[in-house]
Amino acid sequence: MKSSSLKTDTSNIEHTPGFLLWQIEMCWQRNVNQVLSAYSLTYTQFIVLYISETLTKDEKKVYQHQVAKFSKIDRMMTSRILASLEKKGFIKRIKLSGDARAKLVSLTTKGKEALSTSLEAVTEAENTFFKPGGPQFVNSMETILSDCHPQI
Repeated sequence: MKSSSLKTDTSNIEHTPGFLLWQIEMCWQRNVNQVLSAYSLTYTQFIVLYISETLTKDEKKVYQHQVAKFSKIDRMMTSRILASLEKKGFIKRIKLSGDARAKLVSLTTKGKEALSTSLEAVTEAENTFFKPGGPQFVNSMETILSDCHPQI
């Protein structure tokens, strides 16, 4: 990350950026998972489903490793999430001959329907939850993430 002049008083955890971000994330997860429970999805599953559909529109053929890279979720976790979505009938994974690890990912009709209806609910939840932060909050998060290059 870029160095900045941000000084954190580590003697008072309630005011440290990491702790505040963690609390916001936990609160967001509770809210969005409650919304998504009506669609038999967790937020992580929803995100992977959404990314899979988005990449399919952009690239036609989407591989599991592309979903991992785009989401910044490690490959093993991505594989587990996709396996759970496949079990629910939301996606299909097609193994390519020659490489057991290379799998194409595509949404089923059921997956597209689940994504479409859940996307409306998540969008409404996001607009309500993050409204107090305004557009500058989203811009700040994007700036922080631009320096994030996890090992995938």
